[in-house]
Amino acid sequence: MGRLLSCGCDPSSYKDKPPGKDRGTQWKWGGCSHNLDYGMEFSRQFLDTREIAGDIQSMVNLHNNQAGRLAVASNMQVRCKCHGMSGSCGLKTCWKVAPDFRIVGKTLKDRFRNAVLVAQSNVGSVTSLTRVRGSRRRRPDRQRQRKHRGGSGGGGGGGGGGGGGNGGGRKRRPRDLAKQLFYYQESPNFCERDPSADIPGTAGRRCNKTSSGRDGCSSLCCDRGYNVVRQRRVERCRCKFLWCCFVQCQNCTVEEWITVCK
Repeated sequence: MGRLLSCGCDPSSYKDKPPGKDRGTQWKWGGCSHNLDYGMEFSRQFLDTREIAGDIQSMVNLHNNQAGRLAVASNMQVRCKCHGMSGSCGLKTCWKVAPDFRIVGKTLKDRFRNAVLVAQSNVGSVTSLTRVRGSRRRRPDRQRQRKHRGGSGGGGGGGGGGGGGNGGGRKRRPRDLAKQLFYYQESPNFCERDPSADIPGTAGRRCNKTSSGRDGCSSLCCDRGYNVVRQRRVERCRCKFLWCCFVQCQNCTVEEWITVCK
């Protein structure tokens, strides 16, 4: 159940070099390494063949599909089994396995938080995507490091961005865009009401002032604050089962203080 007969062991893994920490010991590739190439090709045929429109959305989807496959490939793990007398591990048999789903999920979550905004090329072709903005979050630690390096020059040039190109620090290493996730539309503002986009907003929404989660007023009210109001509602109460066969209830009026977003 769930097995693919055409997906055997990965034959290419036996040609790879040994793991770095095991190069000084006797070892050999063995077992049954997970067939990464088959999985990636299966994913291409299952997902990429749907993107036939050729527009920017299809190009972004194709790129993100490949980025997901690279997230799996870059986290492949090596498992080994020792052989030898009395557990001496004189010989190791090693094979490759796919990473745990949580590891891949964490990798993709980090890349989602630093996704790259792209736009269509000015030429009008969607085959080339132009990088518009880097990460969604600033990295003050690196900015402080660059400022510290620039300040060691005794005030000469002051990190002004000219000065002959030797800005007092190493150039920032560009990110590998092939592994980054792309998006081409800014997320709408769900805090404010927008009838054209069918977004009701959060004004008047009931919230929990004691919660720090998604239902909390600090999160749901988008920093606008909340009001405490007295609410009266009618609900069913004192229900009982009558033979045969229905439930009979009374209507009760309940009054309580609630918090709603401004």
